[in-house]
Amino acid sequence: MTCIWGPGRHARLQLAVGLALLVLVGRPGAAVSNRGPVFEATVVKVADGDSITVLRGEEEVRIRLEGIDCPEHRQPYSVVAKKFTSGMVFQQRVTVRVLDRDRYGREVARVTKEGRDVSVELLRAGLAWHYKSFNQEEELARLETEARQTRRGLWADPHPIPPWQWRRTHPRN
Repeated sequence: MTCIWGPGRHARLQLAVGLALLVLVGRPGAAVSNRGPVFEATVVKVADGDSITVLRGEEEVRIRLEGIDCPEHRQPYSVVAKKFTSGMVFQQRVTVRVLDRDRYGREVARVTKEGRDVSVELLRAGLAWHYKSFNQEEELARLETEARQTRRGLWADPHPIPPWQWRRTHPRN
């Protein structure tokens, strides 16, 4: 066995540290969004386009869809976004990949139904904004741009108001 402290020790040490990090972190280029628990659950409530509740065993878990922001209550297209999400996942078995927890205690997660990502589908339908403040995925940005260009969903409105601006000027009672 060769001692790593002999000639060329810095290169060997860097190699050893690099290999250790690969083992601990995973494969090179692994998406950061793969962190967190993954579980299957049944959707029992759709609060709005980007907020659902799932039943995991006997526990209800509130989920905020990651990467997007749908229109708020009383905002144009909010009912359409909620119906879209309901049609896709309500009373359905879904896969939930938790990425974070928000300030309201909800799990921030990507949710898929039969391989279809709900966040992706809402953007594709033009029923959500890509939430660039919290997510920099190129695919989500591209889907929002395509929906805007084709004036799909809420992008048919010449001046749609992003939900984060709506919330500031329309506090929920």
